[in-house]
Amino acid sequence: MANGGPLSWIPRPVRPALINIVNNTTPIRRWVSKKTINRYGYAAPPRPRAVSMAADYVTWRGLTDRRYSGRHLPVPKDDVAPARPDQDAVIELFRRREFRRANDTSLLFPFFAQWFVDSFLRTKWEDKPRDQRKFQENESNHEIDLCSIYGMTEAQTDTLREKSSERRGRLRMQVIDGEEYPMNLFAETDGKLDLAADYANLYTADNFRRVYITSNPPWSDDQKRHAFAVGLEHGSSTLGNSIMNTLFMREHNRVAGIIAKAHPDWDDERVFQTTRNVVIVELLNIVISDYIVHIAPIDIRIEAVPGMAEREQWYRTNWMAVEFALLYRWHDLIPDTFTVAGNSYRGDQMVRANQLLKTAGMDTLLRDASRQYAGRIGLGNTAEFLLPVKEASLEMARGCRLPSYNAYRKYYGLKPKASFEALTGESELAGKLKALYGDIDRLEWFVGLFAEGYDQEAMMGELLVTMVANDAFTQALTNPLLAKSVYCEDTFSREGMEIIKQNRTLADLIVCNTGIKEREAVGFKVRAA
Repeated sequence: MANGGPLSWIPRPVRPALINIVNNTTPIRRWVSKKTINRYGYAAPPRPRAVSMAADYVTWRGLTDRRYSGRHLPVPKDDVAPARPDQDAVIELFRRREFRRANDTSLLFPFFAQWFVDSFLRTKWEDKPRDQRKFQENESNHEIDLCSIYGMTEAQTDTLREKSSERRGRLRMQVIDGEEYPMNLFAETDGKLDLAADYANLYTADNFRRVYITSNPPWSDDQKRHAFAVGLEHGSSTLGNSIMNTLFMREHNRVAGIIAKAHPDWDDERVFQTTRNVVIVELLNIVISDYIVHIAPIDIRIEAVPGMAEREQWYRTNWMAVEFALLYRWHDLIPDTFTVAGNSYRGDQMVRANQLLKTAGMDTLLRDASRQYAGRIGLGNTAEFLLPVKEASLEMARGCRLPSYNAYRKYYGLKPKASFEALTGESELAGKLKALYGDIDRLEWFVGLFAEGYDQEAMMGELLVTMVANDAFTQALTNPLLAKSVYCEDTFSREGMEIIKQNRTLADLIVCNTGIKEREAVGFKVRAA
């Protein structure tokens, strides 16, 4: 196993048989799950962190006000701060010359990844000149709460809910060509396209303007006609976001139908809230048992066992950090072209692509995404149209005055890299980095993170894997719905408990909510055509 997984000491020929035993023996599987989770959970000191983006030193506000984004390490002293070479020269390191594909990761993976992390990594946009942005505040709930489909507030949730007494507990959806999709955000009246009356106050004025009006370019009327009314303002911005919002909204309505039928005496509110509990835990199952397992990679079927984490030191209040937001800039996963129903499209046509989703249909897009390779994460593999986002990410990392790459390796208990050659594993890239930074200890964290060399069978470098797993495990398994005292039939219903037990991968949800009935046809690993 790459990156020193829990079974890496076992000879490869023996692993499949042993892994099969572990995966099919509940006590052993749960023991290995706990050991694996704790390996990453204790990779960094547990929260609370001494400083946040509120100040460069310890303050009460910095320890308690989660409107200020967290940070793993404080601002470095000048004598150990990373170098800041010319920004254009650094961005050239990211530019794709030739598409390099991932080992076994499908396009479905970045579709899910972006949608998932954009729900809780919500740095507050500052309408200021670049050199004045401080990236201090966030708009996050700091929870995995499916705000992508439920919204950030109860007022938003109420706006998105079905009002018909005959459809207890459901979210509003429309039927197009026999398939369910979210409602339209915009409506046309007397030839003028504007927000639909029901959704006029769904998003804050600032966020609506940032996404739909002042974006470059702003949304055209034709694009607005296909925008969906979902939990977050950017929910229709990419093909992946729209696919996942549609899938999880369908799942909510499917589960609500089962619970409403089983409990005719329950009112709309109880059906809705119980369903919401169920679907959030389904998402947590997918994150732990499918998504993180693919990233690590971990050969065993890790599971989110209720109450597993409650006695661990890392079981603390969630607080999203700026480093967590920045390390997820996996634009390299997006290819230059993608195929839908035999037709080729440019990578930038994944943006504002709801019309393509409606035309092709969920089944076709999910199957085709599962058959195509995502890109390999690393320098030199970012598509041209995504370089401006990478540039903004570098600006954010510098604006937050983050420490060096090796400082973060030490923080996570990893051995610092002694040279650029040791970091990259290849001489040409090492030479470029040395020319820009001079000393490996002056290398910027954001650049070093993507410069790491790694085995062909892995998905990303050692530090990136460790940081992703550490933050993901310690902020997913603290979810209140997984607390031992909460995880019961009173919270989910008997029917909901069975649904949670059955659905642990994204493929499970796809089979429940589309015309695709073979789990093997879709997933984060590339499927055969």
